[in-house]
Amino acid sequence: EGDGGGSESALKCDAVGWCSTWDADGAEVTDAPPLNGGTLSDGLYRRERGSSYPFAMLVKGKSILLIEADWRNDLGTWKVENGRLVMTMTSRCSNTENETSNDPWTWTHAFAVKNGVLYTQDLTWERPTVAWRKVESLCDESASFKCMVSNCACEFTRNTPLLGQKSCS
Repeated sequence: EGDGGGSESALKCDAVGWCSTWDADGAEVTDAPPLNGGTLSDGLYRRERGSSYPFAMLVKGKSILLIEADWRNDLGTWKVENGRLVMTMTSRCSNTENETSNDPWTWTHAFAVKNGVLYTQDLTWERPTVAWRKVESLCDESASFKCMVSNCACEFTRNTPLLGQKSCS
């Protein structure tokens, strides 16, 4: 097992694209189980509680795509190490630049999965616990993720270049 390279990724940087003015429920997460690790299954996860900033991730095999709601993604790999979710990001793409490699950076989280909800706590930047829900589309409204402003917009794409996408704000 070497350090690997971006070419072995099961995902492309523009596998999913997202632009949204919607918000998640920023209230503190109080129902998280002990963050002792678990099994992270393939799928699309949207942050719904613990931070109002819209953010998502797509997990496929050992690849992970971090998705910001302004047509900007980071692509890398993930593993569970000592009960922690460790993500190593190696490239970025957005509506203003094609996929570019960058110096790898690592993001470590304590995590647990309970009743289909993924709970994570950022250990790299010491942030509060957040709850993620598995969704089919990032624009599926829920009680904890919805439009809370007057200029509501949400766009979700699959396998469409991000370069040149117009802002939805």
